[in-house]
Order: sequence, then structure tokens, then C-alpha cells
Amino acid sequence: MRHARLRLAALGTASAVVTAAAWVGTTAAWATPVPDVPSSAPAGSPEPTQSPTGEESPTASPTTTAEPATALQDALTKSAEANTASGTMHFSSQGKIDARGTWARQNKPNLLTAKVNQLTLNGKANSAQPQIILNGETAYVNGDGLIPNQGNTWWQVPLNNLPGERGKMISDLLTSGRLQDPATIKEIAGAHKDVQNEGEEEVGGQTVTHYSSTLDTQEAADAAGLPAPTPTPTNWPKTLRVDTWVDSSGMVKRQQFRNSEGGQPFNLNLTVKEYDKPVTVQTPPAGQVKQVDPQTLKNLLGE
Repeated sequence: MRHARLRLAALGTASAVVTAAAWVGTTAAWATPVPDVPSSAPAGSPEPTQSPTGEESPTASPTTTAEPATALQDALTKSAEANTASGTMHFSSQGKIDARGTWARQNKPNLLTAKVNQLTLNGKANSAQPQIILNGETAYVNGDGLIPNQGNTWWQVPLNNLPGERGKMISDLLTSGRLQDPATIKEIAGAHKDVQNEGEEEVGGQTVTHYSSTLDTQEAADAAGLPAPTPTPTNWPKTLRVDTWVDSSGMVKRQQFRNSEGGQPFNLNLTVKEYDKPVTVQTPPAGQVKQVDPQTLKNLLGE
């Protein structure tokens, strides 16, 4: 049973990245649906994913002179307003799960995808490459062997009627359109507290400004119009530690989200490789698609 929960949690990694990618440049990691990973000491900070690249000049960065909270809010808002973004991710949780892969999003029309390319469960390499695709108000989920008896089938999941408290929140987050509203995005970005400018760093040969902050999960949920669950020691973190690296054009190039209190400790790195470049997402062939059954859907959502 414990191994089954771990496999579901690994599949939930892709779901977590999809949810966070919906707000890349803003603040979505507090909504990550990672099912039932047993609690222990927090995982250490993973090594950075692929270093960001770009052609921006490494000099005269406007983010280094602005007041830190304002500079971070401006960068998160500007980045989230880009119609497309894509990059790499690295997720780890307590030494039980380590997953690396890719993600991409598009605002209009709404497309999101995340795929795990390298997976380790309980310290052992696993060949599965789970993937989640969101197209409008429909999600397609393929566990690639993580879930017994799924085979090569893709589960089709209607996003407008997900069960449970977390499901309703995810439905609203991904289908309401509020994340494309600049005013809402700016309010959500304001949920970052105790913002500190940690100085300039060289990342992939590019000079970026490093900001650290604490994300108030309840305030972020309120700003997005979402009913966040009441924080508890075992279910929901009151805060997340966030590190954000911003390039000289004021765009987010990498974010790291860490949770060490409440819920299951995790560490998520998202690196942005490109903004406003075409994103191609192919939905699975109709012959490989099956409507998800209610119990499997609850398991995927960690309900």
C-alpha cells in the first residue's frame, strides 16, 4: 500500500508542475496536489535544473535598484502575462521522490503540459515517464506504468467538476481565466512577504538578481479568489519559502519553492527557458483515451 501511494505521489509530481506552471512567474506552488507522501525531515535543496539561457545584456539590470518587494512583484506579473513559457523542472520530497522533466504553458488558448523524464522512487531509478496535458477544460493523464492496469491508456479528466476541496480549488484555478487578468496576478504576487534582494548571481553565463521571500498561502488564495483549505500541521502549509531569479529584462528565469512545515515537505525548481515562443501540445489519439473512474480521480487528487 505504501508503494502504491508513492507511485501516486510520483504521478502527482507532474500534476504539481502543471499547477505551478499555470502561475510560473506568480505564486502557484501552494496549490500543488502531491498525494500522501509519508512525513519525515524536509528534503535538502536539490541542485538547480538546466541553467537559464538568453541574450539579455548582463549589465544595467533594473531589478537591482528597485525596492525588492516592488521589483519582485513587477517581475512576477510581467512574466505571468507572457502568453507562453516553457522550461525544465526538478521536484523532490523527503528522499522518497526525485523527478526531473519539462513543462510548457500557453494562456490563450489555455494549454498546459508537464512530463517527467527522469524519476527516482525510494532511491531507485524508475523508467516511468508520467505526463499530464491540459487542453481548455479537459486534462489527459498518463502514468506510464506507475499505476497498475492503466497500460498505455490516457485518462480523460473533466476539469470543471473535480471532487473534493482540493479538486474544486484546482478546477477554479485552471478554468476561471483569472490567471490571465493582470490585476489578479499582481495581487497574487503581493502575497510574497519579507522580500530580500540577495544580490546578483551568474546563472548559465547570464547575470540575474536573486530574491528570497515567504509566500503567505492564505493571502495568495484569497487574491486568486480560491477557497484555500485551513492550514494544519499535517495537511496545508501556512507559508512557503520562495527563491526567484530575475534577468535584466525583468523576467523570471527560475523559481524554487520549499515547504518544511505543514503538508508534505517538498522542493520544486522551475526554470524558464523561453517566453512567448510557440508551444505545441498534441492531445493523445482518441483510441488511447478513457474516461477516468471516480475512485482513481480521488486517488490522483490525494482525496
